[in-house]
Amino acid sequence: MSREQKARQTHKNGYSCASSVYSAFSDVADGTAPIPKSEGGKCGAVLSAEKILRGLGLSTDDFDRKFIARYGSLKCSDLVRSRDHSCNDLVGTAAAFVEEMI
Repeated sequence: MSREQKARQTHKNGYSCASSVYSAFSDVADGTAPIPKSEGGKCGAVLSAEKILRGLGLSTDDFDRKFIARYGSLKCSDLVRSRDHSCNDLVGTAAAFVEEMI
């Protein structure tokens, strides 16, 4: 099972977007998942992806650019308003992008 699939399944099982992405990388991520919207209103899936990448000594710039190119924003309120995708899509994409980068 890919990390994207793990993250999506965890999210479908009722976990938050942040916890779902973070748990898919539990073998390389330290600590706990960030709190969704805790940093400038960013999506929890984004915050987890950024925390994982920073923890591995990687820049978050490429991730942020790719995510914005796909969805138009990093902010939860903007992403929810657009309704062109589900939160599970955001979780899956965040996990897939991190997996590509590591």
